[in-house]
Order: sequence, then C-alpha cells, then structure tokens
Amino acid sequence: MDQIFQNFILHLASCSRQAIGDLLEQTIRGYGLRHFAYVSFPSEEDGMPLMLTTYPAAWAERYVESRHDRIDPVIARAVGTMLPFSWTLDSFKSLRQPITRRLKSFLDEAAEAGIRRGVTIPIHDRQGRASSLTLAEFGTEPDFQRHVDRHQHALHLVALHLHARLRQDERPEPQARPALTPREIDCLQWAAKGKSASDIAEIMRISRRTVVFHTENAKQKFGVATLSQAIARGMMHDIIICA
Repeated sequence: MDQIFQNFILHLASCSRQAIGDLLEQTIRGYGLRHFAYVSFPSEEDGMPLMLTTYPAAWAERYVESRHDRIDPVIARAVGTMLPFSWTLDSFKSLRQPITRRLKSFLDEAAEAGIRRGVTIPIHDRQGRASSLTLAEFGTEPDFQRHVDRHQHALHLVALHLHARLRQDERPEPQARPALTPREIDCLQWAAKGKSASDIAEIMRISRRTVVFHTENAKQKFGVATLSQAIARGMMHDIIICA
C-alpha cells in the first residue's frame, strides 16, 4: 500500500464531514493531479447533489446554480455504468445524436472554463445510490494521463472508500448480506487496503492461487464482475471495514 493511500485511509475514518474535502484534495494532489469533482447524485429528482471539488470556484458555482448535473454527459454515463471511463470535451460535441441547445451551452461553458478531458470512476451501492469521482485536466497538463495511468488502482480505491465513508449512516438490511466465508472476507479486506493477490498470499500464508479462488467466490456471491466492485459491495454491507 503506498504512503499516500495509507494516509488517506488513516485519517478518513475519524475525519469530520467538513474536513473530508480537504483530505481528498491532499490525496489527489499527492498523486500528481490538480482537479477533481466528487458528485453524489440526489435520490430525489429535485434534490441537490453533494459536490466536493477543486474546479475553479466560478465554474463550480455556476454548475450548481444552473443544475448542470441534470444535463452533464459525464454524469449521465456514470449513472449507466460501473466501470471507469475516459472522456474528452470534444467527444461529447461529436456524438451522433443531436445536441440540444442547453447541452451545447453547457459544453461551451465547460470549454470556456478550461476543461479538456478527464477520467471518471462511477460508484454504485446496493441501495441504488450513485456517485462518481472525476479527475479532470484543465488547460494543458502534460503529465495528466501518466499520473492517472500510474495510480488508477489507488484512485479507484480512494473513490470507493470515500463513497462508503459518506454513506456510512445508510446501512443495508442485515438479512440482505451475502454469506461470505472468513477467508473471503479477509482477502477482500486486504484488497481494499491496496494489497495485491501476491501480497495477500504472503500476509495470510496461503498461495496466490488460493487468494484468487477466495476473491472469485466473493465476486460471484456479490454478483459482480470485478474485484473493485466486490470491495464496494463489501463496504456497503459492512462486511469489510473502510478504515
């Protein structure tokens, strides 16, 4: 586990809600990235999204006041997928379907603010609540993609832990919890802390093949395709602890 992620996990559990944004900014900057936006989508149609961001203040204020979350194509895609995706502002302008006047205005405003491209990590929990963590490039940042590629696994785990922390008061029903074995739980717990299958095998004194066996079983029980999704489900059910 790298030191940046370890520091994030160490402080997240005891961090006040007001201080979480500062901790997230410190963590993202530690990975060489400057701009992020965590958006937790409202459960009610007229509800306001929760946003933690380092985007320019004028753009962030205009985004919230104009309820751009309702037309933002990044959010629309994040709601419909569980896998991280890359995007560019130009890609939304070249979509096959016609662009509405309001969407065109939004894209023009985003371009004026300096947004060029980004990577978005969607997070979905079993209560139907969704959020996303977007890392964005404003202006010219030559090392943006290199930093994202290098730290993509850690950034995904940061997003999962952040979502679990902000949703910690919304517990799933105990009877809905899948029945994982102690070994499956241990493997997921170590994976949630950024450990690889080889690391977990050494820590637990079992073979790497056995670690993969347990994590695959856990994925099957949760009905998900990836280890990151299994970790997210484990956090939502309090089967694994985000601390």
